Amino acid sequence: MRRWVLDGTHFGGMMEINDQWGPTWKDIPSHWMVYFMVKDVDERTTRATTLGAKVQVAPRDIPQVGRFAVLEDPQGAVFSIFQGRL
Repeated sequence: MRRWVLDGTHFGGMMEINDQWGPTWKDIPSHWMVYFMVKDVDERTTRATTLGAKVQVAPRDIPQVGRFAVLEDPQGAVFSIFQGRL
């Protein structure tokens, strides 16, 4: 995990796609993804699915960084939600 910091404020990062992503990780192309900050990843994931979203990557922790999930909206757009470490 690489973190980008400006004047002490974390504003982005990069993660390596590897076998921790599951058995089909080699099929995931390199890409950029938008992350929306939320207060509770688990609660927002549940709420999103009740509104028609699909879970692409279930909520999981990024050690010493926070928690995230990858969702797909009903029109097929993929995005992530992120909760910083408490």
